[in-house]
Amino acid sequence: MMPSLFIAHGAPTLAIEKNEYTDALQDLAGRLKRPRAVVILSAHWESPVQEIGSADVYGTIHDFGGFPRELYEIQYPAPGDRLLAEETAALLRSAGVPVRFHPARGLDHGAWVVLRLMYPDADIPVVPLSVNPALAPEEQYAIGRALSPLRRRDILVIGSGGTVHNFAKMNMRAEPGRADEWAVLFEEWLREKLTAWDLPALYRYRELAPYAEWAVPRHGSEHFVPLLYAMGAADDERRAERLHLSFQLGSLSHAIWQFGAEPA
Repeated sequence: MMPSLFIAHGAPTLAIEKNEYTDALQDLAGRLKRPRAVVILSAHWESPVQEIGSADVYGTIHDFGGFPRELYEIQYPAPGDRLLAEETAALLRSAGVPVRFHPARGLDHGAWVVLRLMYPDADIPVVPLSVNPALAPEEQYAIGRALSPLRRRDILVIGSGGTVHNFAKMNMRAEPGRADEWAVLFEEWLREKLTAWDLPALYRYRELAPYAEWAVPRHGSEHFVPLLYAMGAADDERRAERLHLSFQLGSLSHAIWQFGAEPA
């Protein structure tokens, strides 16, 4: 049984940095059993209808601007898995979720930055999924729950986003590793509710969590919702553990959450 994971993908420069967070991602890959495939839901693929990538080999989308040239030269040609895409679609349809395939879309940086740090050889099949931040939290969790059977087949489900992600609150002059108090308070509320698997509170995080409007601005909730998808994928075990938390720019959180099974 594989766990499901929530992984913050941070800024695109994470792909060329070496720090405590990149070390944590590389260590995590080494502790997990090697997955047969990865199903990943990225904050940077939004769609009102649930979409599923079905390419044979994925292109690398450099969906950002103003960064060092070497970032635009990175390629991550991960193979697809059409049979797994079909199986994923069947699970979602059986849960009442309409789906459509997208055979041409590549991997955005929310997907390839994380995957490249964990599996740099791009030799594990990938099936990317879109997210829909307009859904209610209960609906996002339910979509993740529909994916739970994949974990029994050595398939790793990952939600990629950011639990605290607000450009307006980032401090470009912040000392490395320094965290704004409000961001820490939000993360600690989240830790308490996730480890208790307190779904009623989590579904109402905007009302109940301290500084929720700062941590998850309404125009940027797409970065938070992959957490709910990943959590739902472990509904059958309901175990949550925060494996890492660090910050850049004062409030951009780098969090790794594991749901479900223990690492091998």
